[in-house]
Amino acid sequence: MPAHPCATRLLPLVLAAMSGLALLQAHAASSDADIVVTGTRLPMTSSGLAQNVTVIEHAEILASNPSGIEDVLSRVTGIYVDQAGSAGGFMSMYLRGAENSHLLILLDGVRLNDPTTTRGSTYDLSSIDVNQIERIEVLRGPASAVYGGEALAGVIHFITRRAAVNGIDGSGYMAVGGDDERSYGALLNLGNGSLQAQLNAGHIESGESGDDATLDLDSVSGSLRLVDTGWFTAGVFAGRVERDSEGFPDDSGGPRLAVNRELTDRTSTDRRYGADIRLGGSDDLQLQLAASVFDRDARDDNAAIDAGQRFPVPAFVTDTGFKRRDLSLVLNRNWGPELAIVAGAEFADEDGQLASRGDFLGTGSPQTLDFSLDRETSSLFLEARFPLLAGVGAQLGLRHDEVDADDDSDRETTPHLGLVWELPDAATTLKANYNEGFKPPSFFALGFPLGGNPALEPEHSKNMDLILARRLDAAGSVVQLSVFKTRYKDLVDFDSDTFTNINRGTIVVQGIEPELRLHIDRHWHVQANASLLDIDERDGLQPLRNRPERTAALSLTRDFDAGHTAFIGLAYSGDFLDRSNPTGDIRMSSFTVVNAAGSLRFGPLRVSLGIDNLLDEDYEQFVGFPAQDRRLRLELRGDF
Repeated sequence: MPAHPCATRLLPLVLAAMSGLALLQAHAASSDADIVVTGTRLPMTSSGLAQNVTVIEHAEILASNPSGIEDVLSRVTGIYVDQAGSAGGFMSMYLRGAENSHLLILLDGVRLNDPTTTRGSTYDLSSIDVNQIERIEVLRGPASAVYGGEALAGVIHFITRRAAVNGIDGSGYMAVGGDDERSYGALLNLGNGSLQAQLNAGHIESGESGDDATLDLDSVSGSLRLVDTGWFTAGVFAGRVERDSEGFPDDSGGPRLAVNRELTDRTSTDRRYGADIRLGGSDDLQLQLAASVFDRDARDDNAAIDAGQRFPVPAFVTDTGFKRRDLSLVLNRNWGPELAIVAGAEFADEDGQLASRGDFLGTGSPQTLDFSLDRETSSLFLEARFPLLAGVGAQLGLRHDEVDADDDSDRETTPHLGLVWELPDAATTLKANYNEGFKPPSFFALGFPLGGNPALEPEHSKNMDLILARRLDAAGSVVQLSVFKTRYKDLVDFDSDTFTNINRGTIVVQGIEPELRLHIDRHWHVQANASLLDIDERDGLQPLRNRPERTAALSLTRDFDAGHTAFIGLAYSGDFLDRSNPTGDIRMSSFTVVNAAGSLRFGPLRVSLGIDNLLDEDYEQFVGFPAQDRRLRLELRGDF
């Protein structure tokens, strides 16, 4: 049997990488291993990475007592999160003015983007249970040199809760709040010196039958890992998310304006599982083989939308199925904080199907519109970190992807170049990086019988970032200023004049992002940031929706000696363009949301009180969809 093309390409790369390792080893110095962050496969801390990464730890998430993942993300620099209504609606994230489908979404390293959906592979963030998240890493800027397609504008990585223990421990929680919100869940950790196991489960529900919007979410995940053998580690994991929601369609005008009062019902089941094996120690040559599967089934029972100022949308039912299989082989050699190299290969196999049933042609009888597509991607990549000059480190990345879909092949080579200069004062760091990204057209944009265009080209991006960071003290206080410019080309968009998907021309987004993280003392912590964008649609086509060019956030946390905490956070979004069938294009007003939380700890028990929208701001993120009003929530959390 002939070898797979991916395997034949891997051997020369691995041999070349091993030769390079031998040459570099003579110049290397040993050092303790660093943690790995999103944006690179190199062992590295986020502060040493040339790219722009924000890391949110569990203690920070817990202190703010968020009602959902949006409360955490909306305070991250450059991020705007929207949802159609207070619950049940689709939730997506826009980063630095990019389309919501231009972000790669990872959960414990597994890609969640689904190219069969009408939203261009966007993942519904309301399917992420914030109570199960230990850590969030947000990378701003294209990252195809590391991740290939999907990472056109950035990456967000959710890591679920788990802990290494000797014995057994865990925690549980339950919460109630206004708008019939209820949640509960538990985490269980078991382990000894060589084996660790974890089980994490949670349930969220909001709204009741007869409300304008409802949400039911069930999540469970588990892992088993063999550790601490000195040269060999291995693990397996699995997870499942079931989501059921009701709400008005996005463009209907929502509870305030919709003519048809029927609700859309959306159900989905996500399954992910995988395994990995790692050979070698942290200060030696390491070889890692990893495999994962993401499998998703969804059904949308869409309510009809009346014409108003735009074309009507009939009621229709859509069933989708999508499966992605990922396999990677990575060779890693680390000689310390300044010198490391990674080389490897990946193979991804994707297939998706969609079937929609409704009276799309207005004939009085329903039609079935469907497609079935598959895609294989073979990839080779190389990353390196090395000293360039005194105090200056360089980071290089190069990836080649060959995308094969339905007898059509596309080859993409994407680079990354980063420089990190530690100034002589030992407190100031200057970073500069250049990145490119690409995204293959979604299956829906290519294959749907109405509007699908099989001739679509991949979307592309080029980005430059300049970052100046100043450490203010030994406690971690930092002030940072980022300036960036991203050029997008061939973005896929729907053209209402031709009623088909097209590739747009050039769109340029440039901006400035000041940030402050201040530890006044061991009790008081302040975070502040802003994002000021200029979005230039140079192709003369319709302006982009849901892109506030001004966002800002401010939060204050007080830690008390007994383990009690107090938190208040503010998130501001400037005005932006939206549209709905009842109104056509309309300018949405800016808004500011203030959330507050406090907790008291009594030994292993923690009692928390949260107030969403403290000032009862009256605002909408979608035309006709009132957002969450003031709401009180109470949570009990305990450790055992």
